[in-house]
Amino acid sequence: MKETTLIVTANEMLCEDACLLETEGDIPVFAPGQFAMLEVPLADRLLRRPFGIAEADGRSAAFLYQLKGEGTRALSRLKYGDRISAVLPLGNGFPVLSGKIAVVGGGFGVAPLLPAARACKAAGAEVRIYNGFASAEREFLSGLFAKAGSLTVCTDDGSAGYHGFPTAALEADLGGFFPDAIFCCGPTPLMRAAKRLGESRGITTYVSLEQRMGCGVGACLTCTCRAGGHNKRVCKDGPVFLSTEVEL
Repeated sequence: MKETTLIVTANEMLCEDACLLETEGDIPVFAPGQFAMLEVPLADRLLRRPFGIAEADGRSAAFLYQLKGEGTRALSRLKYGDRISAVLPLGNGFPVLSGKIAVVGGGFGVAPLLPAARACKAAGAEVRIYNGFASAEREFLSGLFAKAGSLTVCTDDGSAGYHGFPTAALEADLGGFFPDAIFCCGPTPLMRAAKRLGESRGITTYVSLEQRMGCGVGACLTCTCRAGGHNKRVCKDGPVFLSTEVEL
């Protein structure tokens, strides 16, 4: 973990409310699924915000974010050459595995799964990716995911790819592709479905939780989740957990 200054190289709108912020700087080595706390360019916003690391290579890093409030809209106004402060990498990420890996993502939760899929593929894994979106108009990053494994796009309305939940698409494939592990990140209903599917079939399942965070280092206890009857900190103990560890 280190604090560093990032220089904006691109800030692209991918669809109606999704943007990809690309930066360069001194980027520490990170594990797939770790995250960053980025400065919000508003004078009255002192706390950094958590963002999944979609790509990083030591000299550059990219962050997927949703236009949701004043902070992210201010972030969307950053332009080439602007500078922001960041603390990264934070938290615990996905393991890098070989064998057969199913990657299940939903909406903005696909961001930390891209480096996980790439790392497992580089380690020799057979990677199949099931990414879900509301519609074809809200699909993003599919070109990058298609290079990281065999990609199935799923949409709620059937306007692109498989019509239905990503976990349903994975379950339909289990006869010919039975994974050693499932990696999942996305809305809570999707992670619940992945947890249920993995545990019912005896497949080791990892989920990356998304929670509101204050400090990002485990001090403020803003982002606790229930795990085995106790509280765990998503930022410090996660955000990636075994599905058997956490209550969803």
